[in-house]
Amino acid sequence: MMKQTNFWTRSAVFSAVAMVLGTFATPTLARNLAQDFESALQFDPTYQGAKAEFAVGLRNVKQAQSVFFPEATFSTMRLATDNGSRTSLSVTQPIVDIERLMTLYQAAPRQLLAEVNLLGKRQDLATRLVKAANVITQAMENIALNKAKMAALDEQAERARRLLSGGLGTVTDLRDIEVKASQAKAQQLALDTQLLNALKQYQAISGVMPGAAEFVLPAVHGNYPVQTMQDYANTALRFGPSVLAARYNVQIAEYEVKKIKASFLPTMSGVYSYSKSGGTTTDNKYVGIGFSVPLKAGTIYGLDAAQASVVRAQESQRETEAKVSLEVDRLQALVTSGMQALRIQKDAIAAAELSVEANTKSYQGGVRSAVDVLNAIQTVFQVKSEYVQLATTQAENILSLMLQAATDPADAVSQANRYLFDKK
Repeated sequence: MMKQTNFWTRSAVFSAVAMVLGTFATPTLARNLAQDFESALQFDPTYQGAKAEFAVGLRNVKQAQSVFFPEATFSTMRLATDNGSRTSLSVTQPIVDIERLMTLYQAAPRQLLAEVNLLGKRQDLATRLVKAANVITQAMENIALNKAKMAALDEQAERARRLLSGGLGTVTDLRDIEVKASQAKAQQLALDTQLLNALKQYQAISGVMPGAAEFVLPAVHGNYPVQTMQDYANTALRFGPSVLAARYNVQIAEYEVKKIKASFLPTMSGVYSYSKSGGTTTDNKYVGIGFSVPLKAGTIYGLDAAQASVVRAQESQRETEAKVSLEVDRLQALVTSGMQALRIQKDAIAAAELSVEANTKSYQGGVRSAVDVLNAIQTVFQVKSEYVQLATTQAENILSLMLQAATDPADAVSQANRYLFDKK
């Protein structure tokens, strides 16, 4: 009976070991996140709303650029006492109007701000897409780990039943294993639901339903070329969307002050007017220059508010630049340390796998128990799960660092995709 028990025990152990060591098979295909990003640019509802907002901003810019276009009014009417209609036409061409000139100058930073805001929405879309892909990846890896765990527990439960029937085991051992197996099966249902929700969320962003098998990680992740913090910071402070947006807001606020000040200055316009009264058959025409000196007492209070807005925009720019510098430093450090952490974790996986083999051989020699082998297997599951978390987090940090450094979002997604899924 002892020999039969050892046979079933060794079979369970070796099956569990094989499942542990084969949990992370290298995928045949990897998902092309860059291609899905292009699809998302045409599908994602949030980004479509941002494009509509951008179109509205461009219309407002064109309206501001038309301030020196001629203005015309035409009217016709007939009173009860008239024998004919009264017709009038007036055309005014602004010639000298500093307030209008400031509005025209303000159009340029407004257009640039609209473009930068749209770029920020593209960056947000890239981040959401990669995060959604990582949720699928983590769910796939956790499902694989949990399936291996369930199979190992089922094998161990079968061994416990045979030991119990042979008078060598206990009911308590069997019930403990069955409880753990039931918990793993319940967890599997939750993980399957999590994967389904993650796939639907990805589809809601990209417009395509991906294949879950395309989100399996390779066995090893290599290095990523990282520049110095100063290089990233200089690029981010010169071309970063959030920094540029803050600068354009300052320019817009400054032009607003100039517009209010210019509203006190006289204006000059070319005027053409024509009027005709049908009852008296009288035509009146006039071509000349019109001058206007506005007197707006209430505008003085608006000037104070506009000047305060300039100060607020300047302080917001200073705060944004400081935050960008800190964020670039943080991300650069995370990417650098992340590569080291992945290498260490890979060593931990190798050590855990050796521990499974060592515990298996010790158990065969009667030194270790089956529980020791199961604990060693669980350790392998844990360190591999931690490796998945580290790898996906590293991809997100790389993406964020590239976006802070004003990399085109499509290129940034492509870099994160290559790091996460390409075979090394």
